[in-house]
Amino acid sequence: MAHKMAVTVICDGHRPDFVSDETTPVMAALARAGTWFASQRGIFPSATRASSASIATGTHPLAHGLRGNSMGLPIEGGFEFHDAGKPEFFETYRRHYGRMLARPALSKLVAGLHGSIIASNTSPGAAFFHDSESHAHMYHRELCYAPGRIPTGETLKTAAGHAGDAIVTQRFIEALRERRPSSATLWLSEPDTSMHAAPLGSDVHLSALAGVDQLVGQVAEAVERLRDEGHEVLFLVGSDHGHEAVTEVIPVERRLFEAGFKPALEGPEIIVAPQGCAAFIHFGGTSAACRREAADWLRQQPWVEEVILGEDLADLGQIPGDDLIAIDMAKSAGSNRLGVPGLSAMAVRFDETLSESRRDCGMHGGRGRFETNPVLMIIGEGFSAGRIVTEDTSITDIAPTILSHLDLPLTDMDGRPLQDR
Repeated sequence: MAHKMAVTVICDGHRPDFVSDETTPVMAALARAGTWFASQRGIFPSATRASSASIATGTHPLAHGLRGNSMGLPIEGGFEFHDAGKPEFFETYRRHYGRMLARPALSKLVAGLHGSIIASNTSPGAAFFHDSESHAHMYHRELCYAPGRIPTGETLKTAAGHAGDAIVTQRFIEALRERRPSSATLWLSEPDTSMHAAPLGSDVHLSALAGVDQLVGQVAEAVERLRDEGHEVLFLVGSDHGHEAVTEVIPVERRLFEAGFKPALEGPEIIVAPQGCAAFIHFGGTSAACRREAADWLRQQPWVEEVILGEDLADLGQIPGDDLIAIDMAKSAGSNRLGVPGLSAMAVRFDETLSESRRDCGMHGGRGRFETNPVLMIIGEGFSAGRIVTEDTSITDIAPTILSHLDLPLTDMDGRPLQDR
């Protein structure tokens, strides 16, 4: 029986200024066929794992609870660093907080209709936090499962990049045909993977755009077949964040040690959780008392754009705390060597050697103009062809827009439906 569906494709890291008839002809045509959101905004940090949770729940990290791509969790004497993309972090997070995300994901909210599918070629953390209570059918190289996180035994032999994206896209289209779910999300690793590895505007980057455009076209054809069967399909194509080009790479934790704020280089007293073009700095143990002095020192560094005390993070939709500082890395006017605008310094913990290899390549996580402006176009009921919306919208608007299309009530979300905006 025909029913309403929402199909979402996330092209990780894609920037609106790279959607054109020359670079991405399929997406350019889809943007004209529906509504283009010119001032779409990401969250802080503009990083994939927290953004995945925000897209799934319609909320900022302050509400859903996943701070960023990496996190510092308290231990005796300070903090311990954790990469939120690792598969083991999913259970680490559950054990630490006694729960998963603090807001329900879209997969839970549509479970009473025709369910949901998620096919992802991103990190395990980004995939699994998109379905934190495991209500979806998940297709991922780390684990394929049915609702309830029941392993299906299926394996996907993929890696980040176009070849893996193509395999995941094919499996996604097959699952669309098999299940006709109320909500279906495909999360591609490109162009983000290539943007990190090569200069923005390079042949590698442009080839990645062409590849992801081709895969979006395959999904668009599947959507049209579903519409031919009578299903009313809302089709959303977007990204989670944009990118800036790297100017220099700063080992922030090493610099804090060298400045005397941290007694031992690899001790737990100060832990930096890099977010690409931003970082969270956690203060504990013997270094807890020097947090404000460290903030004053950071404000004087040429590689820092902004220092935000933890108490003020709620203003950015982020989880506040009196034991941390957030920094946005320094932004620069101009373009990289290939003429792509948007420049930012990048944060790491210790490595002194990365500046030359990463210069002009893509990075994100901070509050720069281009890293906080993801792509969004929507084709379907309530979205006029050729319309351009210039007022600010957000990745937190995606879930409520899908709920509105499916005639489901809105839960406690930060975002709002985009129909007829």
